[in-house]
Amino acid sequence: LDYRSYITETAQWYSYQFSPLESGDGLYGDGDALYYWMWPNTMLNILPGRLQTNRVVPKGVDRCRVEFDFYYAMDDSDEAHQRREADRDFSDEVQLEDLTICEDVQRGLSSGSYEPGRLNPLRENAVHHFHELLRSVYRADGA
Repeated sequence: LDYRSYITETAQWYSYQFSPLESGDGLYGDGDALYYWMWPNTMLNILPGRLQTNRVVPKGVDRCRVEFDFYYAMDDSDEAHQRREADRDFSDEVQLEDLTICEDVQRGLSSGSYEPGRLNPLRENAVHHFHELLRSVYRADGA
């Protein structure tokens, strides 16, 4: 991903992140990475040649399960099978990195040493958007 060109936009019930891919010679070739989060718990990760869906299932106040599904164009060639396997391997690697980050953040939040502060409006507008949606649901329920 080209982080300098990374864009995050929000809409009423979803947020959208976009980045051109840095190099056309990698697993995904030329194109863009598109990431959608849809209220309340669904994500679409779109890269050239595949769609990945993620559904976050809450399991408690401090736990969740993420269900992954992959969708590819119909192609039974050996090359396509190899690309799919490489895509899943890469996805597993990224998910393990994300899991480690999330667990570290949760440990930090639970440590008692974290003091809340403002979100960075340039890089955390989707986090703010999620918080506002959650806040509106709580208000509507009288919580």
